[in-house]
Amino acid sequence: MSIASLRKRAKAGTLEVEHLLREAAYPDPALADALDAMSAELQWHAVDDLESERLMVPLATWAEVVATYCRDGCDGLHRLATEPKLAGFVIGLLEEIRTNEALDTLLLAFRAHLNEPWQDGATSFRIAAAVNLMLSFKSAINVGMSQAKKLQSFLRALYRYAESDTQRATALLALRGIGDDSSAEFAACQRLGSPWEEVPTIVAKHIRKRL
Repeated sequence: MSIASLRKRAKAGTLEVEHLLREAAYPDPALADALDAMSAELQWHAVDDLESERLMVPLATWAEVVATYCRDGCDGLHRLATEPKLAGFVIGLLEEIRTNEALDTLLLAFRAHLNEPWQDGATSFRIAAAVNLMLSFKSAINVGMSQAKKLQSFLRALYRYAESDTQRATALLALRGIGDDSSAEFAACQRLGSPWEEVPTIVAKHIRKRL
């Protein structure tokens, strides 16, 4: 989509987060400048503005994150990830970019969560969901052995921390793309309630087929 088309959608009120994330696949400083201008002109909401209004989309914050990536690449996203309020936005863009550099940035920027996932459960489960999207499907990127081991350890620890079957399923499903034999055995031994009861079997089969 051209910058002119983005601007037209923005003025019509039909610009969505998905449009910005798709455009980030083609980072361009000109896009960053255009997003800054649109955000200011149209007075998009930022995450700070929405403490009492949960139904509004923080388009200004999404624009900031995409613009930062357009100008500074993954290094810029790494810097933004140090701000807790921006963590979810950074993860959302990294999972959309879906490159080895994006995965490297995810693991580096959120290494504290990988080491101690229970310190910030919401962000840790968001990371697990991103790992699942980046590594469990046909368009998955290649993962090194050390990265796979790190993620296996993180996901199994996160599973034990989970407070619901939805969270447990999130952790298990993310193992599909990086799990080894012990991960398959671990998954097969778990029991989840509806609607996730088939997840342990699906994950174990997926891992063993991949190996």
